[in-house]
Amino acid sequence: MDNSRKANREDNEITLQYKTRQETLLEEELSEDRLTQLLASISQLDQTPTGAAEIQRRRKLFGECKRIEGETSGQFYARLHHWLDREIPQTKSPLHVPRQTGD
Repeated sequence: MDNSRKANREDNEITLQYKTRQETLLEEELSEDRLTQLLASISQLDQTPTGAAEIQRRRKLFGECKRIEGETSGQFYARLHHWLDREIPQTKSPLHVPRQTGD
């Protein structure tokens, strides 16, 4: 096997994996924008009675979702998005509807 071809291929892979500073900054800005939009939609949801009840149920079941110190915007966005998308388990419903026995 030609070692120079292998070395060139490995160098090319390393170069392709490297992100420029500008690409990294663009990703951070995008994450920050997405996080801002998500927080705004949660705030709007919290203004409606059904939305506030939904958020309260999530807090009760999964705990509060607050930003951890040192957490990047992208990491917090992913965690908050998961917190909102988690399936809320169904509560047990009675087998029979309670009877009305008032005369």
